[in-house]
Amino acid sequence: MHDVVSHQVSLIAVQAGALRMTASDPRTRETAGTLRTLAAKTLTELREMVAVLRDKDRPESEVTPQPRLTDLPRLVADSGTGAELRAGPVLAREWPAPTERAAYRTVQEALTNVRKHATGALVTVELTADGGAIRVRVRNGSPPDAARRTDQLPGGGHGLIGLRERAELLGGTLMHRHMPDGGYEVVAVLPGRTVGRTAVSSRTSA
Repeated sequence: MHDVVSHQVSLIAVQAGALRMTASDPRTRETAGTLRTLAAKTLTELREMVAVLRDKDRPESEVTPQPRLTDLPRLVADSGTGAELRAGPVLAREWPAPTERAAYRTVQEALTNVRKHATGALVTVELTADGGAIRVRVRNGSPPDAARRTDQLPGGGHGLIGLRERAELLGGTLMHRHMPDGGYEVVAVLPGRTVGRTAVSSRTSA
């Protein structure tokens, strides 16, 4: 599976790179650059995942650091969706690593679905502190000319199923629904005790 997927994604990266170099339209070049960046990141994550699966006995310190909430601004900026991120207060606090990873993956999957099914729609990514939990909300409006779109990518819904399972393992919830205006919304509530970043750094370095 790794060989097949990596081959296809590599082709996407190569084609996007070529388009970025040859296209005359600035917007086309920008889109091609985004596609190439996303393809490269996908290859990196795939290789890291395979490496972990092949070597379960490898010391934890040698495993590539997993994404945290502080990586969200870059994720949103590179998503190619033009999404607006509202998460300042939440990003200023340290949360348990499993909670931060779950929040990051929720946003990542939701933005992936926007690219697949709602290209051109307005998108907002909002994270708020809800007591001792993080509330993650990703919402997109109706895509332009939705009734005439024929280029939507297929999806089996497995990503959202996995996100719900991840949330439930943490004692949280995840729901997703179509909105009356033709948009879509994904909302996750992920429990987690918060502490100051300095305190966590001191504790973990001891």
